[in-house]
Amino acid sequence: MRVYLSIIATLLVFLAFSQEPKTYFEHEISKHLKAYKTQSEIAIENDDKEYAEFLFDSLFDSHLKSSYISEITLNKANGGRLNTSNVENAFLLITKSAWEQLDSKEIEAINRMSIMYKGQIDIVILFWTSKSIAKKRGSDFNSLVTVTYVDERENNSNHIIKPYKHSFGAPTCFYISEDKRLLNIDRKFTANLDEDDSELAFKSAHQQIKLILFEDKKTNEGIITTLN
Repeated sequence: MRVYLSIIATLLVFLAFSQEPKTYFEHEISKHLKAYKTQSEIAIENDDKEYAEFLFDSLFDSHLKSSYISEITLNKANGGRLNTSNVENAFLLITKSAWEQLDSKEIEAINRMSIMYKGQIDIVILFWTSKSIAKKRGSDFNSLVTVTYVDERENNSNHIIKPYKHSFGAPTCFYISEDKRLLNIDRKFTANLDEDDSELAFKSAHQQIKLILFEDKKTNEGIITTLN
């Protein structure tokens, strides 16, 4: 009898842990974003970039890392829709503002990345603008890169997609795993990067992809960028 009771107790503990509720990105960011922004704005006013980075790292590591993303449906610039629940691979969601001009080096590198990791990682570009502008600005990406858009004039009630813009602005790159967990976030701290800083950002993005998504796989090519 004691053996059976022990087995039942073990099973109950296992079930309790296995049924632990998931945490979702949009819920966590809504709870913690206000305090983060207040403190980070003070750090920026005081020109304390190191503390601002510390605040972001603390927010991400404590509340956002490994949180799940809810299902998102995005309009494709060339027609049709993309549902994130149907994306089989890990993917990068790279957000772009309506007024941001794309750099040719960035487009070239993203196209190259899509070829390098074909079948392993998908790349989704999200323009916060109208369909016509998104289609025009996304025309230089190859067919492996999915160009989407959100026109907020027609999307005022979508609380799930809004945090991807209003939390950290644009451009921002969200690294999302196959099981739809948020693994990392890249965002620009300053509006203008010089050439050396830009090159470091490119290499950092490449390293994150290798370490987080493909740590057991090797690539022969050198740099990748998701940032301007």
